[in-house]
Parts: sequence; C-alpha cells; structure tokens
Amino acid sequence: MAAVLALAAILQKDRGRHPLELVLFNGEDYYAVPGQMNYLEQNTGRFGDILLNINFDGAGYKEGLSAFSPMNLPASMLETLDKVICDHPNIVKGSPWYQGDHSIFLQNGVPALAVSSQWFLENMEHQEITHTPNDHLGIVNCERMAECVLGIHSLIRKI
Repeated sequence: MAAVLALAAILQKDRGRHPLELVLFNGEDYYAVPGQMNYLEQNTGRFGDILLNINFDGAGYKEGLSAFSPMNLPASMLETLDKVICDHPNIVKGSPWYQGDHSIFLQNGVPALAVSSQWFLENMEHQEITHTPNDHLGIVNCERMAECVLGIHSLIRKI
C-alpha cells in the first residue's frame, strides 16, 4: 500500500496519454473475495481498455534485488521495460508467476507486471514469510521499495 501511495503522489504531477486507475486488492489466496468480485462485475466488458496491470506484491524485501516480472506484455512494452530495468541497477527481470492479484487481469486478457523481490521469486515454494507473523515491516528495505516506485513511474512515463 505504501508503494501505491508513493506512486500516486509522484503521478499527481504527470499528465500522460493514458488514464491511470490505482486499485488496492488483498486476498488472492481466497476464492470470491468480495472487493475483487465487485471490481470484476463493475468492469465487465472494459478489460480490453486496460493497457497494463501492475501489481506490487512482495516488493521491497530486505534481501536481494527487486524483480519486475512481465506476463503477456506486447513486444513494444517489453522493450520499454528492458530499458527501464537497464536504468535501474537494483531491478532485474523476474520470472512470471501467477499467485497474485494480477491473475484476475491475466485471466481477462490484460498484460501484467508483478513487482516483487528476486529473493521471493527464488524462494516462493519454501519461504515461511508470506501471510505469517514473519511478514512485518522489519523485513522491508525502504530503499528497494523506493526504487520499485521510481522504476514503475519511469515505465508509466515511457509508455
């Protein structure tokens, strides 16, 4: 949530070509989450208008680099992402993963970018942090989180 709020503050001054919608979800682990189901219902028939879904999930972890994982991005957007990653040395291209709120967009044909931690991607199967008492502010590296926000801001501006 802090990353989305920081991004919103930065984007206030931008006037891009495309409208932006910032939506906070939490609950990809539960079937029929009311907020997500409501969003899907309200946006039936509009998913073709969405250029890109960006999901912050596990971003800013204290260990390792940040990872931007593209899923179904058009070639031109993937090329733009590569340029952004080159400009931000603490961000790497992550492998695709589907256990997140970005999945409802992918299922509706919308390209997605998951912003996370390289450590989480490499340890997803056996880590004992997500959705446990081990998931707390003490494991967040604020510099990594800021880099993610600035990287996404750069991507949005280039798109």
